[in-house]
Amino acid sequence: MAKQKTITLHGKEYTLQSVSPTWYMEQNDKHGMTGGGKRETSQYMDTMFRNAVISPAEIANKGMSFFDETDDIKTAVALLKAIEEFFLE
Repeated sequence: MAKQKTITLHGKEYTLQSVSPTWYMEQNDKHGMTGGGKRETSQYMDTMFRNAVISPAEIANKGMSFFDETDDIKTAVALLKAIEEFFLE
């Protein structure tokens, strides 16, 4: 069963769920985050948001486009960092 954690960033709550280690590593490799090849950071972030965020639902459904619509780079970067830290707990 996937573990879950609720965090607060910039006054808003986010509920995260874990993923399998294999899936996480495959996404890092696929998007070039492991140092080999071209990095696809926005696509990587979109994948993490859609698969690790349970709520708010609009982030789970829209991924990076939610942050594009709200013009909020600061929260997007902080959320990605929080997701990765959660995965490594």
